[in-house]
This record gives sequence, structure tokens and C-alpha cells, in this order.
Amino acid sequence: MKKKIFSMILIIMVAIFAMSTAVNALSFTAAMSTNSTTVQEATEFTVRIRVSNLDVGTNGINSLKGDLKYDTDIFEPINESSVIGLNKWNATYDNTTGKIELTKSMFVSSTQEVLSITFKTKAGVTGKKGSIAFNNITASNSETDISATDISTSITVGTPDSTNNTTNTANTTNTSNNTLSIPTITSNTNANNTANNTNNTNTANRTNTTNVTNTNTSNVSSYVNTMTNTTSNENMPKTGVSDTLLVLTVVAIAVAFGFYVKIEKLNKDM
Repeated sequence: MKKKIFSMILIIMVAIFAMSTAVNALSFTAAMSTNSTTVQEATEFTVRIRVSNLDVGTNGINSLKGDLKYDTDIFEPINESSVIGLNKWNATYDNTTGKIELTKSMFVSSTQEVLSITFKTKAGVTGKKGSIAFNNITASNSETDISATDISTSITVGTPDSTNNTTNTANTTNTSNNTLSIPTITSNTNANNTANNTNNTNTANRTNTTNVTNTNTSNVSSYVNTMTNTTSNENMPKTGVSDTLLVLTVVAIAVAFGFYVKIEKLNKDM
């Protein structure tokens, strides 16, 4: 009788081990982004956090939390109004501990932005750098907690970047090119003067149109180039959960059953 009880306990332990192994395979990736990594002093900017690569079970996740850390020598203190949940995520912030907690009434299983945080650089810190980090990130699928790698970004306080200065120089050059030089006319009839003026006007218009197009193109390129993203240093591998759980459970039961049959056979031989 005692040997049968021992066999049943062994089966249960193997099954539990298989299930815990499958649960540990759950993972997701968190990422942090900002529209520029260079911000002028005494200026507000936003940092956004998103989740992706959600291998978190059948349902998805409906809660997320982490610890916000930032350089108080570079950035003004933030409060709860600075932390806003995105895409119907509800956010709370404890400014004494830096803990941020997010909840949602429905499950999320695909890439989504979850949080926006507004910071402001201090005055008199031009040329310095400050870091912003979100650590100890944990999400839940209502059954188990799932961890992600810490994420961070670095902000330089100063002039946004040199691309804007380059664009302004190009615009000044184009403006100079738009100046029309009209040669001195000494002996032409009124008809010829009228024709020349008309041609010069058309040429100027075409030149202005070309310069406007070039200026707009430069401005668009400058705007696109200012967009930068800072993500986590490492992406967690995406692994199957449902299939892994099923396979490991079947293997666990088979191994445990084999032990049980062997023990019963030994008992009969004895």
C-alpha cells in the first residue's frame, strides 16, 4: 500500500515539474521610445512604452507594473498627472517609490503602446545627459507573472540637432537665388521690353517653385531624421506555450506511469 502511495506521489511531482517548466517559457518584450534624444533645457518631452512579442498564454496580459527611475538633477520631478495610460490602459504612479501599475479590462496579446510619461528638462543643464529607466517589469495573464528585460533611454540637453541648421542654411541660399538680376536695357523698343519682362517673370516663378519644392523636401527629411527610438538591449525569445505544456505533460505522465508499472512488477516478484 505504501509503495502505491509513493508511486502516485511520484506521478504528481513529475506532472507539476512539467507544468512549471512550461510556465517559465512565457515571455514578452518591453520597449521605450522618444521623438528625440536631444531636448533643449526647460522643455517638455514624452517617453512612450510598448509591449511586443507577447508569448504569454492563450488569453494575453491584462496588467503590467515596473519601477520608474530618472535623473532628478537633469529632469523636473514628475507626478501622477505626468503618467498616462494609452489604448485604454489605466495607469497609477507612486511618486515616493517610483512604482507604476497598469491594468486593463481586456486581455492584450499583440504589440501595443501602453504608457506615456511627460518629462521636463531643468534650466541651466545644457550639455548634460540624463537617463530614464523602467525596471523590474512584470506582466500578468491573471494566472502567473511574466517578466521582461529592463529598458532605458538617454536624453542630451541642448540644441535638438544640426539637421535643422543645415535646412535653414539651404533655405537662405534658395532665397538668395530667387533674387532676379535685370540687365540694363539701353536701346530696345517698348514691345521688346514687355516681352523681356514677361520672360523674366516666368523664369523667376519657375525658380521660386523649384526652391519651394526643395525647401519642403529638406524640411520633411529633417523631420523624419529627428525621430529616434530607444529599445531594450535584448529581445526575449518567443517560445510556444500551449504545445510545450501538452508535450511535457504527456511525457511526464508516460514516465511516471513507467515507474509505476516497474514498481508493481517488482512487488509481484517479491
